[in-house]
Amino acid sequence: MAKTPSLNASSLDVPIAESWHSGRIEAVNERALAFRPWLLGALLRPALFGVAVAAAVLAGERSGSFFVGLLAFLVASGAGRALRRVLSGRFVDAVYEALWPAAATGLAVLFTKLGLVEWASAIVAIVAAGIAKNTLAAAFLPPRVTRGRWTRVEQWGVPGLDDVVEARWTKREER
Repeated sequence: MAKTPSLNASSLDVPIAESWHSGRIEAVNERALAFRPWLLGALLRPALFGVAVAAAVLAGERSGSFFVGLLAFLVASGAGRALRRVLSGRFVDAVYEALWPAAATGLAVLFTKLGLVEWASAIVAIVAAGIAKNTLAAAFLPPRVTRGRWTRVEQWGVPGLDDVVEARWTKREER
């Protein structure tokens, strides 16, 4: 019984091509060859950047405004970022990333329909979409985990509210 091979697919070793430096065949675990969603997201990054640049050029040329092209680039790159989060299985982060492009698009259309010039509506939509994203995320999404980013002042080395700072009180001489 102890020498019976396991039928678990993740424990099977599959011989792969010869190693280039040793000339021998090495066994690699099948799990090492499994689908990696982060790899797909990394491979999509340059393609989505190209789509964002194309969207910016087309929108800028059609409207004759640099700011409309800039808005199109930012919206397309934000949508691409959200798509990569979906592919990697991080759905809450994908919703968070999709809030800004959706808000910017909606607000740009709204401001244009209200009679604002296209370039001005694009600028105002860029600013207002950031405010809308933060408001909607704070109201409806769970707080994001920072995962070691340098977003808190305490991580920069600045003492926080719960830190004890030793200091020496000195009395100044009156002049």
